[in-house]
Amino acid sequence: MVPTPPPRHRLPHAPAPVSWQDEPGTPDRPPGPGFWAVTRHADALRVLQDPATYSSLPGPGERPLLRRLLSHQDPPQHTRLRDHATRALTPERGRRFTETARERARALLTRALDTARATDGVLDLATAVSDPYTSLNLADLLGIPHADRRRLPGWTGPHALEDTTGYARHLIDHRRRYPDDDLATVLAHNAHLTSDELEMLVPLLLTTGLAPMRDAAAGGLAVLAGHPEAYRELRDGTTEPGLAVEELLRRHPPLLSVRRTAATDTELSGHRIRHGDKVVVSLAAANHDERVFTAPDRLDLARTPNPHLSLGAGPHLCLGADFARLQLRVLYEEVLRALPELRLAGPVPPSGSEVTNGVASLPVRAG
Repeated sequence: MVPTPPPRHRLPHAPAPVSWQDEPGTPDRPPGPGFWAVTRHADALRVLQDPATYSSLPGPGERPLLRRLLSHQDPPQHTRLRDHATRALTPERGRRFTETARERARALLTRALDTARATDGVLDLATAVSDPYTSLNLADLLGIPHADRRRLPGWTGPHALEDTTGYARHLIDHRRRYPDDDLATVLAHNAHLTSDELEMLVPLLLTTGLAPMRDAAAGGLAVLAGHPEAYRELRDGTTEPGLAVEELLRRHPPLLSVRRTAATDTELSGHRIRHGDKVVVSLAAANHDERVFTAPDRLDLARTPNPHLSLGAGPHLCLGADFARLQLRVLYEEVLRALPELRLAGPVPPSGSEVTNGVASLPVRAG
């Protein structure tokens, strides 16, 4: 069996649950001011659930454009806009989305398997299946016209924020002129939302629905490929798929960490945090806190309860958390149906990002 990449939840320079970390410069990045690393589950929750003390607003030196994103807003502005988006994600939309997602997963798997069996018997489950599955699902849900879908891969790169902010204006105008059954249409025709507010919501849906969803899907499959016994139990129905989705999210969070800025002088686990200090919550480390998770390094697809933080917590809990879980469950069910065994055919290299937790490729045997 080819080993999967080692866990990325350990912070070798974090000697305590809350510790100060320097930010030395690199050849392509100047030194930073440093930050407080938060690695314990209870401290992470305290930070994420208290926006009055730990603000999501961009800190000094960060791009001003971030202020135009909902993810970098605090209540009450954040709460009001989030509520409008949440109301657009109706249960009926979820039911329709499930059917489309399942058909897409089956079609992508069938095509990838046919190609692999006609060549060397190896398929890249990430690039051939899970990546297009998650990106096209988002395109359908949000209402991105087919002519624009070629732009989707570019919205996971270093200039995604600028690109999606500019595209949001185009999409909003397009759906006002040509309404359809999608989120962009619902939001664009919401009389309670201004154009500026729409330009906070739509880029957030684009960015958080692309790279993190892609990384969660491929990452969960990579974990399963490295644990063949767990894969067999899931395939045989020993484990409930919904619980398995939660455990795979815990083991492979799509985001490694999130940043907050202290809005006032405060204290966290005996450390004095000053106004303006950057606070970085390691979601991966919090998901492995032995005070909360029994045997945290063990993959337990039946683990319950499973209060992982991979989809966030507090006001910034993932806006599309239910849709994310739905996508993952459907994808894993269809992979289980198509592949009796999930056997790695080569190394699983990480994407190389310092923030997202992706895999560059996931080569497996076609069977």
